[in-house]
Amino acid sequence: MLLWIVLLNAALCVASGNVTRDVCKEQICSCNEVEGDLHIDCEKRSFTTLQHLTGPSSQFYHLLLHGNSLSRLFPNEFANFYNAVSLHLENNGLHDIVPGAFLGLQLVKRLHINNNKIRSFRKSTFLGLDDLEYLQADFNLLRDIDPAVFRDLNKLEVLILNDNLISALPINVFQHVPITHLDLRGNRIKTLPYEGILEQIPGIAEVLLEDNPWDCNCDLVSLKEWLENIPHNALIGRVICEAPTRLQGSDLNETAEVDLCPSLSGGLDTSLVAPPTQEETSQSHGPRPTPYKTNGDAGGAPTPGGHGSKGHSKSRENWQLKTRPTPVVTGVNGDREQLHNVTCPQPCSCKLVGSRQGLGVNCEGKKIESLSNLKPKPLAAHELNMRDNNIHAVKKNQLLGYSSLNLLDLGGNNIKVIDNSTFQNQSELRWLYMDKNYLDTLIAEMFAGLVNLEYLSLEYNDIQLVVAGAFSPMPNLRVLFLNNNLLKSLPADAFLGISLSKISLHNNYFPYLPVPGVLDQLNSIIQIDLHGNPWDCSCNIVPFKQWTEKLGADVIVSDLKCESPEEFWKRDFRYVRNDLLCPKLYDRISPTSLSKNSTFTLDSGTRPGPNSYLEPNRVSISVLVPGLLLVFVTSAFTVVGMLVFILRNRKRSKRRDGNSSASEINSLQTVCDSSYWHSGPYHADGGAHRGFDCSTHLSTTNDA
Repeated sequence: MLLWIVLLNAALCVASGNVTRDVCKEQICSCNEVEGDLHIDCEKRSFTTLQHLTGPSSQFYHLLLHGNSLSRLFPNEFANFYNAVSLHLENNGLHDIVPGAFLGLQLVKRLHINNNKIRSFRKSTFLGLDDLEYLQADFNLLRDIDPAVFRDLNKLEVLILNDNLISALPINVFQHVPITHLDLRGNRIKTLPYEGILEQIPGIAEVLLEDNPWDCNCDLVSLKEWLENIPHNALIGRVICEAPTRLQGSDLNETAEVDLCPSLSGGLDTSLVAPPTQEETSQSHGPRPTPYKTNGDAGGAPTPGGHGSKGHSKSRENWQLKTRPTPVVTGVNGDREQLHNVTCPQPCSCKLVGSRQGLGVNCEGKKIESLSNLKPKPLAAHELNMRDNNIHAVKKNQLLGYSSLNLLDLGGNNIKVIDNSTFQNQSELRWLYMDKNYLDTLIAEMFAGLVNLEYLSLEYNDIQLVVAGAFSPMPNLRVLFLNNNLLKSLPADAFLGISLSKISLHNNYFPYLPVPGVLDQLNSIIQIDLHGNPWDCSCNIVPFKQWTEKLGADVIVSDLKCESPEEFWKRDFRYVRNDLLCPKLYDRISPTSLSKNSTFTLDSGTRPGPNSYLEPNRVSISVLVPGLLLVFVTSAFTVVGMLVFILRNRKRSKRRDGNSSASEINSLQTVCDSSYWHSGPYHADGGAHRGFDCSTHLSTTNDA
């Protein structure tokens, strides 16, 4: 079969005139031996297609293609990589897999397509992956799954589908598929029927179901019974009821069947009561890690971590949820032989975890007051659980030497201070829990060194301030929990340089959230929780509202209730008209000029003022030019009118002056005549002594 594929591929290349380039011989990618296996590292090479590239034909290899631009996979995309045994396609912006894309990959056992934008699995999506055992597709936008998509994958054991948008699994989707590990956390699943689904996975060893909106009614009785009857050593995630109201927050395993379905006892079935509104009760779903660790290479096996519900401290007897390990030791005693030379710090317990048999150190609830009190230091630990102790501060040098840590749990302590650069040497750390402490400020220096961190839990602290760039040292951060803190605002560029898939901001004190420089940086978000904040439903909320309208229907996980003003109290502002939220917006701007989805642009060179979104800074040319022309014409007419008015006034003034002079002359003439008449022969000298010199004055007046 392999020979036939090689010959066919060669014939196609000759026929098309295309010459394929060997990624190792031409040093297009980095090709190195790791623990005896060849790893072809083509990470971040900006590949948009692979059809003109080829891998080595003489040996098997792991093909790493993280962070490229393979947004769509076409048929025979990997035809030249037929010796690949594992394939990593994370963070490619992948949104479409055309059936036949994986033809030729008969040897691939592990496929990683997580952290992409895949919306559906079609019937022949995985055609050609005959030996596939492990499929990781978490953190996508997966909503539709064809019932026959896994039907030919008769070796598939591990299926990771957490943090997608799945609302239901199709009947018979696991028919003839030997699933042993199933992760469905963080979806939209309300029920999981026994017939056609659960009955088809009898060999299940691990099933993770947390953080789904479970509707605890009669339909869930079969799930409860199934969970109670699967092998006691299987690892099971908690199923927490979200509906009906009377059972909201209840654990399915601790709920009686008669409470799930009152009709079983002849009573009234009240299980169809509408789900609770957010003001009636708060959710009880807690954080959880990114499901299965891949250890940065294709050979790593899944190592999920598990956490209990928010507000509870789940027992950590099985605190490290793990898959069935691939044995790396022989002998009767197995783990004991590997732990023989490892001294476990007192009073902790230790065990081997994960397929690589890394050291897991569990020190939960041992009243430890400092990390430096661990004697001897478990420097080889892969996972360190320090939850529910009495640690008040984490000092800079206390983690020095812990170079292999993959998971660190510091939750439930009394930590107020974490020294800058404490995690400087923790480049392997993927999951960090610091929930239920007393941290109040987040700065970048606190997280320096966490270059590979994917999951960060900071809920239930006293955080009031997030300094700009605080998360920038963590470029691979995907999940961030900041809920149940004291935050009132977020800084500009809060999420610059990170591609969050999920963020929880609920139960803080945000009156609104700015779009420029904050929300517009959440380009990869698939789930955001914002409920329980005192939203001020006035003008400032309008851009935030318009941003939420652009998201998918399932991205925002709960309602957004107004706290003020009183007229909108407890109303979801997404369903209130903009002109009601901000009347002055429509006073300043004609409603006819605003479209339903209009947005207000801001000058890219400046930060917006508090009301800057009320006045658009772009005016249409079709409006501007006629307006300017009208102003010009009006001004011209005004100037001309004023000139005419002035000239007319001047003419009238001259006429009045002329008439006044004539009247004065006539008056003077009359006076002179009168004087002459009275001074005549009887007063011959009167005119000279007391009267006018008429001739002189008349002459002067006429000249004037």
